[in-house]
Amino acid sequence: MVRPKDACSEETWNRIVAAARHELVETDDGGVDVAVRQVAVRAGVSLGTIHYYFPTKESLLEACLDAYYARLGALVVELAPLATQNDTRAGIEQAARRIYRFAVMERQNLKLRARLNAELGHLEPQRARHVRGPMLDAFASLLGNMGGLDVAEARLTMQTMTGLIMHLALLADADLEQIAGAGGEAGRRIVEDHVARVALRLVFPN
Repeated sequence: MVRPKDACSEETWNRIVAAARHELVETDDGGVDVAVRQVAVRAGVSLGTIHYYFPTKESLLEACLDAYYARLGALVVELAPLATQNDTRAGIEQAARRIYRFAVMERQNLKLRARLNAELGHLEPQRARHVRGPMLDAFASLLGNMGGLDVAEARLTMQTMTGLIMHLALLADADLEQIAGAGGEAGRRIVEDHVARVALRLVFPN
């Protein structure tokens, strides 16, 4: 593809992604989408420039998740000291609660991740290799150190908790009311307590 006149390397790429993040909207079916034309207007570039950097809408949406992955990486660093404290059960519980709260705050990005997974049938290869892999390894290592699990069991346990937390974090208030008996913040607190108990049972089954 010929380089558009208004393409300006990293600065343009960053401007497009920032505009796309701002334009993300929730769809009628509860998913997340973006109108590429609106992104072009907000970023002050042509549609051709957007397609130059992002050949598909999915590639643009993937780029919108980069800041989310950076925050996830910061969470790993934040939780790392828990692996060295004497009370490992308390550490596991604190980590589970913190990860759930993070997931609730990142609900839009979790919806976007779920949408892209469903459309692609798998994680985008580059991010699976360079982003998700190291993140999973870091969390699994943290969990293994805290619970005395071997690497494979720690990875599977982390994957189980990730799926559970993602599902529970995406519950709407109406679902919380029906499942937890309370909506809003009260419902979230009930779910957080449940997540902590499940984490302890998974890591310390006996």
